[in-house]
Formats: sequence, structure tokens, C-alpha cells
Amino acid sequence: MKSISLLQFQVIFGLIFLLAFFAPNFLEASPKKNSVTQAETKIYTVIEFESTFMNRRKEEILNILGEPDSKSQVQEKEVWKYNQIVKDMEQVWDQNIMFDFGRVNYIWSDQHTAGKK
Repeated sequence: MKSISLLQFQVIFGLIFLLAFFAPNFLEASPKKNSVTQAETKIYTVIEFESTFMNRRKEEILNILGEPDSKSQVQEKEVWKYNQIVKDMEQVWDQNIMFDFGRVNYIWSDQHTAGKK
């Protein structure tokens, strides 16, 4: 029976050690990515939302909140609506953002209407 040399033992031990050390990182990589995307959908308080986004440019809003759930026109001004993003009085509300000259000019909340007729 042939015995394993010291060099072969060191190589095999090194490979097993590297696999044991790095395998958990590879296996946990995808759940961490999912938890980050879930954390991105932050629920703001009304005061926090208004103080954070009032007088901001459209580009800044897009970078922070992403694409709005809907876009419309009110009084010839562009309005973006984000669904269920603000919490007040123990309820989650939709938030409307009105732009004037490319900046946030007015913000108001209303109840979430998805699924209602």
C-alpha cells in the first residue's frame, strides 16, 4: 500500500481548508442579496419624508426612491405617486409628489387605493 507523502497531505489539507472556509460565503451570497432589496423599500414617517424630499430635483428622487408607481398631471404639473411608502396614524399611506420647474414643490398623502373600485 502506497503512503501519502507530506507534500500531498499538505495540498489535500489546504484544499479542504479553503473549501470549508469559503463555502459558507458562496452559499450565503444570494440570501444576503435578497435581504438588501427588501430593506430598500423603506417606510418613512410623514415628517421624515417631507424633510428629506422637499425641494429636491427629479433625478435625486429617482436615485433614492426609484421609478414611481404612477405618473399623472395635476394643474399642468407632473405628479409622481409612490404606493405605501409613508406611515402615519398606524396606517401606511401613498405619497404624491408634485414637481414645479423640475423640483419637488408639493407633497401630500392619501390612502392606498390598489384593489378598490
